[in-house]
Amino acid sequence: MDVLYLVRHGETEWNRQRRMQGRLDSRLTPEGRAHARAHGQLLARERVSHMIVSPLGRTRETAELILEGCGIPVTYDERLVERHCGEWEGLTIDEIADRYPDEWAARSRDPFHHRPPAGENLPDMLLRIAPLAARLHEWPVRRLAVVSHGISGRVLLTHFLGLAPSHADRVRQPNELVYRLSFSNGVVSCDHFRDGEGPHPGLFLHAPDQVG
Repeated sequence: MDVLYLVRHGETEWNRQRRMQGRLDSRLTPEGRAHARAHGQLLARERVSHMIVSPLGRTRETAELILEGCGIPVTYDERLVERHCGEWEGLTIDEIADRYPDEWAARSRDPFHHRPPAGENLPDMLLRIAPLAARLHEWPVRRLAVVSHGISGRVLLTHFLGLAPSHADRVRQPNELVYRLSFSNGVVSCDHFRDGEGPHPGLFLHAPDQVG
């Protein structure tokens, strides 16, 4: 593997409601299904030959739609599941801010290290995902795609690009965006596609907060 594509699942009903999903699930919206099909067309054009997918429902649904345009083998891996948001799962952003004002303020001050009540922070996720990330280079294909989530994708970018916490906190991956990481002689370069168009250079930054 020397080219890696990081795909986020298509928009879900809870994404649209700004409701924290974490390990819970909701179905893709019609726009989310369009996102997934566009991802499939992109991965076909880029000649991706294998996908590794989070086993949560929204990523499975996304992968099934991707396969309509890109018929490739799929491996599911539990380590790619989204951040565990603990007591916040199923609540909207407004509900969290109202019921947990001190915790929400702490998250705003340091989103990288903040751990939701009974949940995970990004360092926890790095420990979970890093062993999988370290083995991706061993896959016997040149172009590989990972289908995961908003925060899982940010963790993979942090791992491969060596992002500092303050930089990682600014990275976003809207549902329609696919990152491409290219590896050559120990150097990693990053660009991205949005709505199937691109590539555009670098990371996508400063978008509004997302609900995984």
